Amino acid sequence: MKKSKFKFPRKWRIFSVTATGTFMSTLDAGIVNIALPVMSDQFAANVESIQLVVTVYLLTLTCFLPVFGKLSDMYSRKKLYLGGFLTFGIGSVLCSLAGSLPMMIFARAVQGLGASAMMANSQAIIAKAFPGKDRGRALGTVGAVVALGSLSGPAVGGFLIQHFGWPSVFWVNIPVCLIGVWRGLLIIPRFEAKRKLKMDTAGAICFIISCFSFLYALDTGTNKSWLSPQIIITFSVAFLFGILFYRREKVSKTPFIGLATFKNRSISFGLAVAVLGFCALFCNSILLPFYLSDILHMDPVKIGLLLLPFPVALAVSSPISGVLSEKYSARIITTAGLALVMLGALLFAFIGPTPSISYIILAQLIMGTGSGVFQVPNNNTVISAAPKNKIGIVTSANALCRNIGMVTGVALSVAIFSPVKEYALAAGINSQDAFLRGYAAAMFFAAALAVCGGIISSQRE
Repeated sequence: MKKSKFKFPRKWRIFSVTATGTFMSTLDAGIVNIALPVMSDQFAANVESIQLVVTVYLLTLTCFLPVFGKLSDMYSRKKLYLGGFLTFGIGSVLCSLAGSLPMMIFARAVQGLGASAMMANSQAIIAKAFPGKDRGRALGTVGAVVALGSLSGPAVGGFLIQHFGWPSVFWVNIPVCLIGVWRGLLIIPRFEAKRKLKMDTAGAICFIISCFSFLYALDTGTNKSWLSPQIIITFSVAFLFGILFYRREKVSKTPFIGLATFKNRSISFGLAVAVLGFCALFCNSILLPFYLSDILHMDPVKIGLLLLPFPVALAVSSPISGVLSEKYSARIITTAGLALVMLGALLFAFIGPTPSISYIILAQLIMGTGSGVFQVPNNNTVISAAPKNKIGIVTSANALCRNIGMVTGVALSVAIFSPVKEYALAAGINSQDAFLRGYAAAMFFAAALAVCGGIISSQRE
């Protein structure tokens, strides 16, 4: 096993800078969600309009991941990462000063660009600092940082909004960004990449348009008719530019991504597992709060408490999975994690109208543990298989697949839940049982996705 050229304290100081960015971006997502109702009143915007504050951020972040991944293989990962940190801070300043919804949406797009640059480079920097057996432990700790950010977001956001108003949820990012950039300049090495690589601008544009159109159609299709002209046209644009991107990749002397890289089974199987795993996990992210509210009639405080076991289990299981991945096959650990995700989904599928609190907590703990167990070794496998001159594009593709899985999981779960529920209502079934039928169908689908991911994981090299 290759040893790190960095001494133990140095490489963990490098990790601390990337972890700061990860924590901040995760924290920000939870904080902004809490602030949406207040911003809606401030800007006199309806739910569909204010949702763009979240949607634009996620779409910008996701679609530009391969761009920044490619740039990190061409130029300094340190400069790109810290530039992303600084851009995120500038976006936060613009958000806090936004006096209208269009200005807020623009500012969130700026934040998304910064977050994309950070996310595309953070794992690549960790991979460089931890080339040996400690990499699994480092990636596992990243999972714990993500979970802590998710746990802290709602509480921090509620406190700031109540005492200082909604702009304060963006102020908190500014000193963190400044400290992160300052420490990064001192601690992170240059990590200069191969400058012989070139950017295929045409391929990048085709990819961004295709990805943006596809994800936008998925995200908005749940609120509109899937057969509406807007959704059909948007999917058609995604399909057209996807074909153009593929053809460009085949003929370009300097392809944007380089599809040949993904012929490596460790990389391609790992990316497929990431999509399926996160799709399965996020099938429950939207439906569970509605189940707790509409079926069990819980207040927001109780709902919040019952959502906590998932990130707690994720925070505990991720570092443990990282340690285990240093000793045992990633194929075994990843497959076991997806088996836990499947079990958790099945528990929710059979939850019924009167479950005990312990039943809900157990199901959440199982799914959270499964999430932490499968992510770390899967990420490590993909990163370890990446060629040295392609590590940026591969790690960004890994983050891209993760985000696509999240968006797709939410969209497909609603797409399954709603028609099953409506069909049951049309058949004369009462609203509670109709909801449960739709919920069960979505959770069976999530379990099937986890099974598919487990099968692919078990076949990897």
